[in-house]
Amino acid sequence: MTRLLIHSNAIADYRGVIAAPGAILLEGNEIIAAGTPQEVGDCQEADQVDVEGLVLPALANVHTHLDLSGVGPKPPVSQFATWVEDTVMPIRRVSDVETVRCATAKGIGLAIDGGTAMVGDIAGTLETATQVSDSQLLGVAFLELFGLGNHQADAAASIRELPSGIGVQPHAPYSCGTELYLAAITSGRPLATHLAETHDEFEATTQGTGTLVDLAKRLGAWDESVQLWDGHPVDVLLAMLGDTPMVAAHLNYIEERHLALLAESQVTVAYCPRSSTYFGHENHRVQEMLASGVSVALGTDSLICLDTPDRISVLDEM
Repeated sequence: MTRLLIHSNAIADYRGVIAAPGAILLEGNEIIAAGTPQEVGDCQEADQVDVEGLVLPALANVHTHLDLSGVGPKPPVSQFATWVEDTVMPIRRVSDVETVRCATAKGIGLAIDGGTAMVGDIAGTLETATQVSDSQLLGVAFLELFGLGNHQADAAASIRELPSGIGVQPHAPYSCGTELYLAAITSGRPLATHLAETHDEFEATTQGTGTLVDLAKRLGAWDESVQLWDGHPVDVLLAMLGDTPMVAAHLNYIEERHLALLAESQVTVAYCPRSSTYFGHENHRVQEMLASGVSVALGTDSLICLDTPDRISVLDEM
């Protein structure tokens, strides 16, 4: 089998091997040795390649919104609901297919430039989900769904019409009812959602008040048919999920009991450090999650809330 010896300015191996300068010996697609050039040594039968820069495994970004890449980074605003209405919604309302396609293509390119091989991308339309799925990026494109009250049935029915391979993301507990979540959970498709992202989420789901409800009413998405959640959204969703896997983004605000519940579940928490900082969230319980056995992975959220306009990479999260 062909052997390849890579010498570079530095390497970061997935097992924690860090060396500068660095060397990696490959046999086919298998890493035989990694370390300093002296540790790896010469290999007479190997082809050698010299690389200027850092060599590391390809990255996985489990939560990103590539179709929101067109506008680039934007300053934060004081309220999350205001940011959604004034920053995100105008982008999602764009009907020019070519503009949306170009924004998504930009996001795909920036992810690849950031060393990304796999994404969990949240797509606003089936067209952008398909564009990401058809790109060289591996992973899953999740189509974002919205539906409260009587609006849930149409959103749930749309799941059955999706092409194979496309995942679904009920957007969040404040924008999707439990009926829609159950339809997504029982669909057999890859699942994702936003969860416990803001304090306003709890007020909206359990009391039916607050800035997120005011926004939903302005959009005509909230009426007397909306039913409140019977408890904390994390408790209710985990009970619905059972052993079904799901990627849950953010979880900035959880209770002590949720650590054990999350560890026992098939939920992967998508922790997005720069997004949390952008929106002013502090004291994320990521270290407690890891210590409790919760599955945690890194995401970037959208380019809008990042400080690297030339790349979308969880290397910056690291």
